[in-house]
Parts: sequence; structure tokens; C-alpha cells
Amino acid sequence: MKRPRFARSGLLLRVYLYGVLMLALAGGASYLVSRFVFTPAVEVPARPATAWIAWHLLETVDDPARLRSEIADLKRVRVAMSLFTADGQLIASNAATPPPPLPPAELDALRGRTSQFGMGSGTVVLRDEAGKLLRYAQVTFPTPDVPLGTAMAQLAAALVVLALLSIPLARSITAPLERLGGVARTFGSGNLTARSGFVGGDEIADLGRSFDEMAERVISLRKSEKEMLANVSHELRTPLQRIRMALELVREGDNKSAAGYLTDIEEDLQELERLLDDVMTAARLDISRGTGGDPLPPLRRQRLSAAELVNAARLRFQRRTGPRKLKVDVAEDAPQIDADPTLLRRVLDNLLDNAAKFSEPDTAIELTAQTGDGGALVLEVRDQGIGIGPGELERIFEPFYRTDRSRARATGGVGLGLALARRIVEAHDGRIVAESEPEHGSRFRVTIPAAAIQPD
Repeated sequence: MKRPRFARSGLLLRVYLYGVLMLALAGGASYLVSRFVFTPAVEVPARPATAWIAWHLLETVDDPARLRSEIADLKRVRVAMSLFTADGQLIASNAATPPPPLPPAELDALRGRTSQFGMGSGTVVLRDEAGKLLRYAQVTFPTPDVPLGTAMAQLAAALVVLALLSIPLARSITAPLERLGGVARTFGSGNLTARSGFVGGDEIADLGRSFDEMAERVISLRKSEKEMLANVSHELRTPLQRIRMALELVREGDNKSAAGYLTDIEEDLQELERLLDDVMTAARLDISRGTGGDPLPPLRRQRLSAAELVNAARLRFQRRTGPRKLKVDVAEDAPQIDADPTLLRRVLDNLLDNAAKFSEPDTAIELTAQTGDGGALVLEVRDQGIGIGPGELERIFEPFYRTDRSRARATGGVGLGLALARRIVEAHDGRIVAESEPEHGSRFRVTIPAAAIQPD
């Protein structure tokens, strides 16, 4: 069963979430490096110099002219400084808008400290020998630009985080692929029991399950081919034994007894001819590899009417089966088709022969032709035979598959007839379906597009 597309997006979602996580963690790593490593590295060296200047100016308040000159010079290095008395009176400032004095609570927090710096700003305190606060300065200074080397270091930190986080993502993808590759090599080396055993709902699990399904299909085809060889050998053994017995009788001079085998030998040769024809046609259509991508067989199309197609099939059936009852019904409006008469004859002959083989001799077989959807020609073959089980109905069109080994041996054939019929119908752009119920007979429906209307 084909799974919904949204159910197979597990790998895409995983890669997407991994990508978002890696970008978030890389950004966080870059911020942490900048905040706690590089910013202090470029800012901290400026703080002692700024604090020394503040203390110097706080000690020179008794010389107003010198104080104004020196505090004005700080503008050239983009340092803004405002001096205050202990009770919050502004002494001097070179700031365009002097800051307000510190509230008492913040001054109390500076007790026992001579300076306090943050990001690009700080407070410098002048105390007397007893530790009493005399004056303080509020300072702001420019944060130096992050140099190129620092920026490269931040980028390197982010890349390291990305590289480390990429390892589990890469392994989550490559590990199952490596496992599947090993299973494929094991299977290719001849161990046909090798399976991936993948579970889950992502695309890689789907790939593994597809490989397992392919492996089962390969084993099934190999089994079918072996059965075909066994069946062909069985079909050849009986006529060859009769021919050998007839030759031995001729060699011994018993021509009369040998002549009695001629009729049986002739029938056996006809069966062998049909058998070889099936095998050669199967090889020509290349059905043993499946239908996907197989080239269509060359068709020698002719304009055929439903009546002549059905009547020809009826005559051939009567020649093969003699008195076997066949009901034929052709609708008056049944369309004409453009088809290869030789290949299409094989389809009808196979369906009719199967109906005769697997139903009682006193029951009737029906062959009808009518108009279907879209004006197509619908041919139906119905019997009242033993039918086909539901589990087998899905496989009857597979090459070399037979519903009952012993029954097929009794009736001849190697399991190619219905597979050939389906391939031929599909080559005509048609379809063939089967309906059946055990002990209630089977119905095979062949639909072929009607011939194009020729312009007058």
C-alpha cells in the first residue's frame, strides 16, 4: 500500500530540526564568546586608565581652571565624565547632558569600593584616609571596535559548534545507508536471505522496505523460473517417451504397433509446439522481468470487427474441443478495434482453453462482446468451473504462477498463458481483469480501446 506523502517526511523534518538547533547553538556560542571572552579582552584594559584620570580630576577640584581644561580635553578621546560631591552636587562635566547624581542606595552599594565598571561606563569614588566618601565621578567611555581577528575567532567558535553537532546528524543518515549497502552487497553475492529489516516512517526506512520487497520479488521470480524448468521438463518427458517407444518398435520390425502411437505423437507434438511458442513469446515480450519499463512488442495492427474476432475464436475452439458447448453473444453496437489479430487470438484461445480445462464438460462456456465505457470493446469469457481462490486471484497473471501444481500438470502448461495475455492486452492499451469465486466459476474481462473513426 502506498503511504501518504506526509507520512514519509521524517528524514526531512529531522534534518530541518537539526539545522535549526545547530544555528541556535552556534549563535549562542558566538554570543557567549563575545560576551565573556572578547568584549572584556578589548574593554578591560581601558578601565584602569579611565579610573586613574577620574581620581586625578577628583583631587584637583580646588583648581577650577585646571579642572575645566583637563576635563574638556577628555572629549577628544570620547570620554564623558561628570564629577559630583558626596551629597550629589555637580562639580564639573564635559557631557552634553550631565547625568543625574547617584541615589543614596547606589552610593551605599559602593561602600568600601573605589570603582565600579560595567559595559562602557563606570563610577570612580574618592575617599579620605578614614574611608569616608568625598567625591565621585560618573564616566562613560567608548568600547573599542572588535578587531578582525576577534570576529574571525567568533566565526571559528560558531563553526566548531556546527561541526560537532553535524556529526550525529550525519551518522543518523549515513549509518542506515551503510547498513543497507552492506545488505545489498550480501544479497548480490548470493545470500538471498539478506534483508534490511528497517522499521520506522522516514525515507530511509522506506528505502529499506523497498529493498526487502524487491528481494522477495527476486526470490519469487527465481522460484517461478525453477518451477517453469521443472514443468517444461515434465511436459517434454511424456512425448519423448512415446517417440522413443515408437522408434524402438520400428527398429524391432513391429510397424503395426508403432503406427498406433502416431496419433498420440501427433497430439504431443502439437502440445510441444504450443509450449515452445509460449516460452518463445514470453522471452520476446520479456515478461519475466515484470512490466515496468519493458518495451512493448511490435504490433501488426489491422481493423477488426467484434463479430469476426469472436466467430474466429469460436471456430478454433470447436476444432480443438469438438462437442464442447460454447455460447457466443455479440452486441450489434460492439465497436471495431485496431489490433494484432495473431496476438489477440492467443488471448482469446488461452481464456477459452482455461475455461474448458477447469470446468465440467457438460457445462457451457460463454463468450460475449459488447460496448464498454468510452466506447471500448469489452470481451468476456465466463465458465461455471472450480473457480479461483481470493488469495490466488491476485497472482494468476504473474509469469509461471499456477493455482494448483498437480492440476496444472494434469492439464499441461507452465503458467505463462495468463501472463502473456495480460502483456498482449496492455500492448494494445487495454486491460484484463478476473473475477472468480471457488466452485462458482470465473469471469475474465478484456477491454480494448475502439478504433479511431476514419474521416470520410
